[in-house]
Amino acid sequence: MRRLALWLLASLGLFLTACVDPPVAPHAASCTVSRVVDGDTLHLSCNGTAHKVRLLGYDTPEIYHPLCPAERQAGEAASEILRRLAASGPVTGVQFSGHDRYGRDLAHMQIAGQDVSAFMLTTPLARPYRGHKHPDWCQLLGA
Repeated sequence: MRRLALWLLASLGLFLTACVDPPVAPHAASCTVSRVVDGDTLHLSCNGTAHKVRLLGYDTPEIYHPLCPAERQAGEAASEILRRLAASGPVTGVQFSGHDRYGRDLAHMQIAGQDVSAFMLTTPLARPYRGHKHPDWCQLLGA
């Protein structure tokens, strides 16, 4: 467990300090991130309308219903990565794409021109996700 915690902290540090020179993306109509819920879900306010958004293209470990303590710890680390990315610049693009079974808006998003899904997939705390079975994070984390 201690080795996992050290690995997560080291990985988090590497990704949070990485310099990104993002391409310019289309401007989003006055959207701001109001809250990061977890590593793949956040709240947006766009032109005064609130949206709970499930970001498309990747999955991160669960915080609220983890299958093991390591998954929760990894989920907290993934949330912090998304939180820091959200704080790094303005929302420059949002492409909404329907709703999920929980009523969340599904979307691709760019922050400061950086595609959020592509960025999160460079971390060890995100896996590609196309709406099928979620990864077994406990197994992936060696817990």
